[in-house]
Amino acid sequence: MARDGSEFGSQEMLHPTLNNDGARTDGARVPARALVPAPVYSPPAPVMGGYAPRGPEILYGGFNQTWMANCLRRRWLMAVLMGLLVGAASTGLLLWLFPSMSQVTAYLKVKSRPDEIFTDTKSQRYISPQEIQRQAMNHITLLKSPLVLTTALSRQDITELDAVRHNSGRPGEDQLWLMDELKVSFPGDGEILEVKYEGEEDADQMAKVVDAVVKAYQSKVLFQDKLVAAATQRDLSMVLEQTKGQLQKNLDKLKQSMTAKGVAQEEVEIPRLQREVAQLETLIVAEKQKKVDLEVLKNLAMQDAQSPAALDAMVRMELDKDPFIVNYQQQIAAAMQSLQARQGSTKNRADATIKRLQGQIQQLQSAMEDYKSSQEKQIREKYKRMPNDQLTHAIVEFKLRYKASLDNLSEYEAKLEADNTKLLALGVADPEIEMLKQEIENQTDLAKSLEQKIMEWDVLQKARDKQAGQASDLETVSVIQEATGLPDTNTVERLAIAGVGGSAAFALTCYGIALLEFRKRRLNGPTDMDEGLGIRVLGVLPSTTLKMMAGSSLTATQVAEAIDNVRATLMHDSTNAPRQVMMITSSGSQEGTTIVASSLALSLSRAGRRTLLVDADLRSPALHRLFGMPMEEGLSEVLRAEIDLADAIKPTNNPGLYLLTAGVCSAEAIHSLATDQPQAIFEKLRDQFDFVVIDAPPALGISDALSIGQYADGAILTVLRDHSEIYKVHKAVEMLRHMGVRLVGAVVNGVPVKADRRVVRLHQSQMQAMPRLTAVEAES
Repeated sequence: MARDGSEFGSQEMLHPTLNNDGARTDGARVPARALVPAPVYSPPAPVMGGYAPRGPEILYGGFNQTWMANCLRRRWLMAVLMGLLVGAASTGLLLWLFPSMSQVTAYLKVKSRPDEIFTDTKSQRYISPQEIQRQAMNHITLLKSPLVLTTALSRQDITELDAVRHNSGRPGEDQLWLMDELKVSFPGDGEILEVKYEGEEDADQMAKVVDAVVKAYQSKVLFQDKLVAAATQRDLSMVLEQTKGQLQKNLDKLKQSMTAKGVAQEEVEIPRLQREVAQLETLIVAEKQKKVDLEVLKNLAMQDAQSPAALDAMVRMELDKDPFIVNYQQQIAAAMQSLQARQGSTKNRADATIKRLQGQIQQLQSAMEDYKSSQEKQIREKYKRMPNDQLTHAIVEFKLRYKASLDNLSEYEAKLEADNTKLLALGVADPEIEMLKQEIENQTDLAKSLEQKIMEWDVLQKARDKQAGQASDLETVSVIQEATGLPDTNTVERLAIAGVGGSAAFALTCYGIALLEFRKRRLNGPTDMDEGLGIRVLGVLPSTTLKMMAGSSLTATQVAEAIDNVRATLMHDSTNAPRQVMMITSSGSQEGTTIVASSLALSLSRAGRRTLLVDADLRSPALHRLFGMPMEEGLSEVLRAEIDLADAIKPTNNPGLYLLTAGVCSAEAIHSLATDQPQAIFEKLRDQFDFVVIDAPPALGISDALSIGQYADGAILTVLRDHSEIYKVHKAVEMLRHMGVRLVGAVVNGVPVKADRRVVRLHQSQMQAMPRLTAVEAES
């Protein structure tokens, strides 16, 4: 509020224009003392990888769980609303990206059969796995072939379906979409063929499409197989007749060849010679294997005879038989028995007899080891000089057995050659006759197989004709379940994906909002001041306003109780520094400076101290509204020398408490704070009052608090939880210390405080007997 004619609201009064000499261009007087300059901060010194951090860790620390919890606590409503919005949008997007799917399934029974051409009766009973796999792949490939799909999609009732019209928009590619989406397989490697389609289309319409595909496969492919089979039957009949004719010719030719050569087939001699040849061949193979075994055994015997292990075994055997070593062992055993008997009869472990026996045992063992070492060297030298009988015996045995094997092998080979000569003389080994016999045998087997196949086809055709019009198990492929549609088969998966995606979007949104809030690094509580910035916390106040302070509410009582602790700290501090003039300031506006200053002044007056409360926030005064007094004739008028200091001080309704309002602010009053004029004012106030509490403006942004702080004995910094920014608080503290202002501590506002009911009831009873602050309906 400005006085009439003061022109305080003009930009020129707030920021006057100065020339190069420092004089104002409008001719007004410039104060003798310049405004307090803000401290200039030099940038941090560069280090490897960036700049070295300055100040406490809380100013540059990372984003951790504690910061995240506090940031979400401050912005929980925005985080929840934005998270729900983004989560809902993400859920809708995922539901659109993953549409509802339907599934259509049909099952066919497929009988595997062997190749019906040139297959004998015995092989028809068993089908190899490779043949079954080949036939299965044929069914899968043919069922998805363009011929079958085009036939199915060309039906009139199928082309009118919405699902087909939607996917068959491009010319020449009508069947491609179905070829890609249709799944044909043999689940479990059995005889059941599964035809499955999964897509966004209507399940009932796609069931009709799948049924059309199955019918097209039966009509196009299987019917063609029947025609091929019938044609093959006729061709095989012709082949059978030709085979029989050729067989008869070969039989006549064989008879003529045998008659022309006059070969006498002896019934007894030929089988005997054949058996003998087979036995000789077996013996020859056995003798050759025996030669290889003899070589291996010879090498093994030579390795055993020359190995160090054999020498070690012979040395140990000689040592075990040595009579002196046996005598040593007996003496040691007798001494051990005597020692055990002595130890059992006495408990004295230091007995002379026990020690003597132990020494005797050690001497005997040492003597035995020495003797054994010397004997072992002598035995090894003896065996090295002696010939190796084992090696000699192994070599002699090998030569004898090897020579015998060679003799047997030569004998067997000679007999085999003689028998083969006899068989050749009898005509058994005639190549021409043998080849002719083998050809006759093959043609006979082929004729029998063709006759059996033609007979089976005749029986099968008669059975089919008899059961015409009915589903027969003689058919290779039969339908066991028509296409059945299942709509919304992926409902659970869609909801799970959408739920997880929406939850993730919600969590990420909350995290992003918390991260944005973290950039301001607002105060989380008293711990950030005490442990984070190293500033002593004098008191903790709950959330309150000037209106609430005027009454006798529980919050006002809690504030008064906390301020009493601050008062006790100031009055009974162990330091020798004076605490008469205290300045209450903050790093920013609306951080509870007025509440703390008025409550502290009221607490000092209740303690019997003559206290003055000064409203030094000339630009934004508030104490005059709290106490219901006029703002005029206050500190601004005193600074402009318009009134005397004694006339500006006004008593309040509280005994011992006086108020100096801010007065009507002007540029001249603001500039006077930077001169020596306030020094005389505060010297007078020190003489008249026990305590002077100054409600100062914020320390950042303007220099008023820094100017006033030079005349105060100390400063109390007020901060507001979830509002004050830690960086600004640290900067304000550094500026106060740079200007020589002693910081007593800090008061944290806006902290949830659990009230002690006994203290509250006692304090309320005391407060009812004292005068109260007068509240005026005004802005908080």
